[in-house]
Amino acid sequence: MDKNCGSCTYLDLNYGGDYNGKYYCNKKWERHLATDTACSNYTKAYSRSSSSYDNAIDFSKSKQQSNCYITTILCDILKLSDTNYYISTLRNFRDNYLRYKMEYKHLLVEYDIVGPIICENLIMDKQKRLIASKLFYNYISPVVSLIEDKMFMDAIVRYSMMVNKLKDVYSINANITNKDIEDCDINLAGHGQYQKKYKY
Repeated sequence: MDKNCGSCTYLDLNYGGDYNGKYYCNKKWERHLATDTACSNYTKAYSRSSSSYDNAIDFSKSKQQSNCYITTILCDILKLSDTNYYISTLRNFRDNYLRYKMEYKHLLVEYDIVGPIICENLIMDKQKRLIASKLFYNYISPVVSLIEDKMFMDAIVRYSMMVNKLKDVYSINANITNKDIEDCDINLAGHGQYQKKYKY
């Protein structure tokens, strides 16, 4: 085992990692990828099995390249916590509102198809910090405020403006077809990875 968070006794691997591949550190009271470089508090976990270590490393690696561009903006670029208020509000809105309104299914499908392309462009952009800050102040924060005020239609319009702006900036011409929408598993939609319904 390498000297990283995954082999440190303080990283709790017992309850699995979160959506972003991070585990809870009992020493620093924050979340870290198992692949993160060990800090000065590092203490080797001698009782940790190599299989649990390997699984944690693989899980963290699989989540390091996020296809969710809002996570990329807020967490990867602006360095907010992966459980910050903005992202939590948006996830809750996705899971408890958009997913139950069939007229908005296209938004979730678009997020899964266009999101990874936006992510890739953002990560490679030399101005990504400035762009992320503008997106946060001009779109993400106002969308969250509108959701708080239960102005859901206005929130959706503002969010759509952001998506269209990003598609224009990065010349993204991905078209969402009716078949894309029909074939998508709505229960898994809106995470930045398009997944079809399982066919029995």
